[in-house]
Amino acid sequence: MTKSGLSLRWCNPPSLTALLARGSLAVGALWLGLALIAAPASGQGTVNGRVTVAGSGRPIAGAQVTVVGTNIGTTTGEDGQFVLVNVPVGRQEIRVAQIGYRVGLIGLNVQMGAITAETIELTRTVLRLDEVVVTGTAGQARRREVGNSIAQLEIAEAPDPPSSIETMLQGRAAGVNLTLGGGASGAGGTIRLRGAVSVSQSNQPIIYIDGVRTRSEGYRRNRPVSGYTGRSANVQQNPINDIDPADIERIEIIKGSAATTLYGTEASAGVIQIFTKKGRVGAPRWTFQMDQGFARMRPFGTEGNPYLNLKPASYAVFATDAEATLGGGSCADVAPNQDCSWLRNGYRSKYAGSVGGGVEGLSYFIAGSYSKYDGVLPNDTESKYSARGNFSFDVMNNVRIDWNTQYTSSNVGHTAQGNNAHGLTLNVYRQERNYFQSNDPRDLRKLLNQEIDTDINRLVTGVTVNVTPYSWFTNRYTLGYDFAHQELRNLRPFGFVRAPSGILGQDQIYYQTLTSDYVGNMNYGLTGSLRGTFSFGGQSILTKEVRTSAYGESFAGPGVPEVDDGSIYVTAGFFLQNMFDVNNKLFLTTGLRVDGHSAFGKNLGLQAYPKFSLSYVISDESFYPASLGELKLRSALGYSGRAPGTFAAIRIWNPEPTSGQPGYEPGNIGNDDVGPERTRELEFGFDAGLFDQRVSLEFTWYEQKTTDALMDVQQLPSLGNWDAQAANVGVLRNRGIEVNVNAQVVDAPDWGIELGGSFYTNESEVLALGEAVPFESGDGWVEEGWPIMAARGYMVMNPDEIADPIVVQDTIFGPSQPTLVVNPSVTIRLPMGIQLSARGEYRGGYYIQDGASFNALSRAVIWPTCREAGAYDIIDANRDAGRALEDGLTARQRVECIQDNTDSDYMYFKADFFKLRDLTLRVPMEWAIPKTSSATLSLTVQNWARWLNDDMRIFDPEMGERNTVSESGVLAFQEAYPPPGIFTASLRITF
Repeated sequence: MTKSGLSLRWCNPPSLTALLARGSLAVGALWLGLALIAAPASGQGTVNGRVTVAGSGRPIAGAQVTVVGTNIGTTTGEDGQFVLVNVPVGRQEIRVAQIGYRVGLIGLNVQMGAITAETIELTRTVLRLDEVVVTGTAGQARRREVGNSIAQLEIAEAPDPPSSIETMLQGRAAGVNLTLGGGASGAGGTIRLRGAVSVSQSNQPIIYIDGVRTRSEGYRRNRPVSGYTGRSANVQQNPINDIDPADIERIEIIKGSAATTLYGTEASAGVIQIFTKKGRVGAPRWTFQMDQGFARMRPFGTEGNPYLNLKPASYAVFATDAEATLGGGSCADVAPNQDCSWLRNGYRSKYAGSVGGGVEGLSYFIAGSYSKYDGVLPNDTESKYSARGNFSFDVMNNVRIDWNTQYTSSNVGHTAQGNNAHGLTLNVYRQERNYFQSNDPRDLRKLLNQEIDTDINRLVTGVTVNVTPYSWFTNRYTLGYDFAHQELRNLRPFGFVRAPSGILGQDQIYYQTLTSDYVGNMNYGLTGSLRGTFSFGGQSILTKEVRTSAYGESFAGPGVPEVDDGSIYVTAGFFLQNMFDVNNKLFLTTGLRVDGHSAFGKNLGLQAYPKFSLSYVISDESFYPASLGELKLRSALGYSGRAPGTFAAIRIWNPEPTSGQPGYEPGNIGNDDVGPERTRELEFGFDAGLFDQRVSLEFTWYEQKTTDALMDVQQLPSLGNWDAQAANVGVLRNRGIEVNVNAQVVDAPDWGIELGGSFYTNESEVLALGEAVPFESGDGWVEEGWPIMAARGYMVMNPDEIADPIVVQDTIFGPSQPTLVVNPSVTIRLPMGIQLSARGEYRGGYYIQDGASFNALSRAVIWPTCREAGAYDIIDANRDAGRALEDGLTARQRVECIQDNTDSDYMYFKADFFKLRDLTLRVPMEWAIPKTSSATLSLTVQNWARWLNDDMRIFDPEMGERNTVSESGVLAFQEAYPPPGIFTASLRITF
């Protein structure tokens, strides 16, 4: 028997949007052409110099050296030396920037054909006011000019070698909340910046790589295309993890609309921009890295039964050795010659290499890596190949072309898990009540005879042209392309224990994103103390997704392919911005973004998003006491949006055959007025460098308010049986504070102690529903006056009393997003360059739903929470004595441990926890490996220790399955397992 179907949907973008998309390409080409024509010619010379620390003369490596007003630049070597070639003759200003130091500026007279030598000294600072940032700004901007908070993560500052971008983001900046998606291979996490700003659209931030817009939503899950969709591993992969962390130079994060106006309709959930490494003029610099390690599941059950190896229950498949008790005997007694422990230590390895360098007019960075990570369950594997080529060409001294390309090929194999009757973990958790009515390991092992494989091939490439015809006029045009091909195979072969005739599902999905982006900046002077920068530009983003699926049963014939899903949308717009600079101390910025989008209703038209920001470096004033250090005051107000779904504006009829005849039924009624959700964000804050630059402190208060929030509004029955229609009727709010602090407690020549961390709060509320009635979204409840997508269920008011439960139904337990996140860190610098560091994360104030416990308890499984509390002994004694089963039980035990009373609405628990995210020891190894410029051995353990609140009696809040990557709502897990602890030994060598 075969099954097939056909569903074709298409949404034509409005002609105005298409015109804007084509217009941004034309405008970019026009401006670049004019700039090239206007480019002046001049003679050239060379600047040769050295960058050192003021006072000590110690060389500074990796500092960025540029000729102001040109595209000429390089970085310093380990000895602090640099060479700038093709420098125009005449008076030139050389700019030197490095993290932790004030920017150095020096004027030089460059002569034709001559070499000018100079030493430049930099002074330490913790505020980095002259550090250049790009994300959220029109072109490059110094931190002193920016009125909003920008988190910047430097890969070189991370003491532990991150295995993925997610681990690099987790717990390193206030307001960045990353929830891991469970322990399965390739499982992606959920990224939220300052909470959720929508109840119907994605809350995932948009992602850029080297200025190229890339896919930010999770890849499709590997699920069968027909039948129950849970017949899979129930995990979702995050595209951000396709990037090799070893290729990254830095990550910039802007967390809300106050800073994302320039990104328009798609940016209300924030922006993450990743910058990869570049080469520099000079001899080739080779780097090699080798990682070896293992993943081991840490205890995640109850204290007495850490791996759910219940005693004297008759199974121990989650035991860590073969001697676990099985029905009073050993594993060998029940299953001779069988491995009773499915959990294993998953071997992990990675090999990476890169080379960077350059000659006159050309610099390059080429990298490649291979990694193989085995999971803790038998079929869990992940292998990945990655290659990168970044090239920069100086066509003239005022024209620079950057070409960045990344290719990644990955394969992920999964063990069937989650709420899946054909999966291993569900049948393990449910013991003798499982779908075999047996927990004999010989039966459970048969479930491993299936294939759940995902192959992803991805190419991200982009060309950026920087043209500087005059020192006051810069132009940047980026054309980028992100293409990913995902192939899914879900096979239960002929003879599979739960489907003897076999089932095969296959998917082919193609994701494409095309970026066209132009920015121009003109600097001008009004008076001696008042200057300005006028910026303008345009952008278009085209996104396309096509899916082809095939499905077959019984294998009597081939499956019939079907075109299951396809979507395309275009967003395009332009912006204007002006910044006034008063004495290099006070900066006022105003801007406006105007957007069109193919998903807007035809009556809507263009949308405008204004922005305002103010930055005041008050410590540069003469009246400010120098003893108080540095202080920058800042504030920002901005608007951005989130587009409706691709087909929200149009009427859709769904194919619905009846009695073997083709037919249709009402679907989406359509809304000509539907438009984007609009988020307004206001933030105030300050950045301070205190106690002789030994302490840095950043403080931000923010408030986000989303108006025109999209919510499903029920249609009048008289109109027909139409689905609820998305309409802009709601109002949502988030607000809180963010604090980042870092302190050099001890800074001696041979040793030191550095304490740091971040503190973040978030309070959300649904302010209005408009025409919508309270409803459920992502298992979260949406109602006026309560947190956004709150946890809602049955609350037992007297849980610890030996009495009948007093139950209040439809109670709001609390938020589904953390309201408090604290990330402490400590670094200890020891003699001989040895460094020990630790970083933790506390998350609290939110609730999670435990679906796995409910599924087991409702089937009368002997469950740890009831066994350890003695509930089953009491129930057995009552049954033998003919008493009511409830006698002697607490109110909570009566609703949990007695099968007929159990309900999933009781299963909401506080999710507060603390985890040791990483503990790392770094040891210099140059002494053992000759002829290297640097060599470091790092030993790291991740997620090895944890603390849970008492309400969370079993499992782990990061067990995943639901609410991962693109999903929003209440965190909930089924029969999954949490991320394991990971040990990694990493050796990194540079020649």
